[in-house]
Amino acid sequence: MTLSVLSAVPTMTLPVFARLYGSSEADFAGSVNQLSAAWQVHNVAGDILGVLGLRPSPAHGAEILGGVFAGEQRRDAALALLWAARAAQPQLYAYAEAHLFPAETLAAAGLHVMSAYTRLTGSLPTMLPDVPDGFSIVPLTEVSDLADRRAAQQTYSDLIGHTHITPESLQPNVGGSDDRLGRLAYDAAGAPAGLCRAWLNGETASLGAPGVRLELRGSGLRRALLLSVCQALAEVGAERITLDAWGDTEAQRTGDLALGLVLEELTPIYASA
Repeated sequence: MTLSVLSAVPTMTLPVFARLYGSSEADFAGSVNQLSAAWQVHNVAGDILGVLGLRPSPAHGAEILGGVFAGEQRRDAALALLWAARAAQPQLYAYAEAHLFPAETLAAAGLHVMSAYTRLTGSLPTMLPDVPDGFSIVPLTEVSDLADRRAAQQTYSDLIGHTHITPESLQPNVGGSDDRLGRLAYDAAGAPAGLCRAWLNGETASLGAPGVRLELRGSGLRRALLLSVCQALAEVGAERITLDAWGDTEAQRTGDLALGLVLEELTPIYASA
């Protein structure tokens, strides 16, 4: 059966995205507002079978959001959307999620595994941080300069899976995180060198993997940031953590596993180049 892929104004696709992700329109509106382009795929009866949007990435072209609803034309509809996106944006990436864009469909559209999103869990590491000489690590509550917060946030910008910095992302306690527990690293010259945020929920804490400037990623600063946050979490009674990472290397993951954490979830990230 013939399928039609039509370009759409991103904000007009909000109801389809919300239904696809099982979310309210209010909760998904922020993501749709970040899209630079969108397409919907229709069958001959005019039914919408799926939707795809492109969210610009700092260093990797654009991230694919969306997917295709269940049905007999699902694979064809997904490929039609992916090829439309590739024609518009040669450099893009997507998470291989069976209910949205399965791995085999991404591969059929010419994308290849480049990295992954991972979640590690386990007991709170109790090792003391070994901060490299010349560096200092301070609570985020002591960082009021938005320029410093922006520079620290930029340590993630080259990693696949991370999005552009927004004014909201620089604010204290962004997204429900706790600045009392988060940490920012400075180098000997007083320039921001790394960042790690944390969210506390009872005895369990969630952390984003630390971001560290590219030239410092072999210095031990990443682990020092992570353990500094764990030290702060111990002081408020946390006993377990989950560590979420986007675009980390195998070596970084191995280092995190060596802290006693275990891999709970891994979602491959497919990219066009």
